[in-house]
Amino acid sequence: MEYEVEVDGTRHRVRFFEHDGRLHVEHAGGTFPVHTDTPLRNKVQLARFNGDIVRFGYHHGKESTDIVLDGVIYSARVRELEHVRMSAVTARKSAAGKIDVKAPMPGMVVAMKVAPGDTVKKNQSLLSLHAMKLENDIRSPRDGVVESVHVKANDVLEKGALMVKLGPLPEQP
Repeated sequence: MEYEVEVDGTRHRVRFFEHDGRLHVEHAGGTFPVHTDTPLRNKVQLARFNGDIVRFGYHHGKESTDIVLDGVIYSARVRELEHVRMSAVTARKSAAGKIDVKAPMPGMVVAMKVAPGDTVKKNQSLLSLHAMKLENDIRSPRDGVVESVHVKANDVLEKGALMVKLGPLPEQP
């Protein structure tokens, strides 16, 4: 999973990936294995950095995410890069037509949350995708109507696999 993290106006790219069965993080400072002493779903983590144990946590707000690192609070905007790319696509004039929602990473579909014919709002959950030991919520890049669903629960997907086709909202009379 790739993220764009903006702290104090400075943007950073952060990527999490699995290698040899272990989770790693990559950013401008290098690539490091992630060692946690708590389950990854916990909002407060005890993590090891260079042998030192630090407390790491987060809280999602409406406009930003507060990140707490050893008692220091940082306000940040965290966005998945696939959502950043999709936002750029939907900003184009042609986005008023159909759009394909593709898998941002390899993984297994856990649950479908929409069906053909459903009307969805921007950022509404379309499905859950299990990847890199995490359950990822795949959200709609814009308002629209689900034209077709190309996956089902337990399907194993490659990055870029077509999951859902969205069409425009019907014209209002």
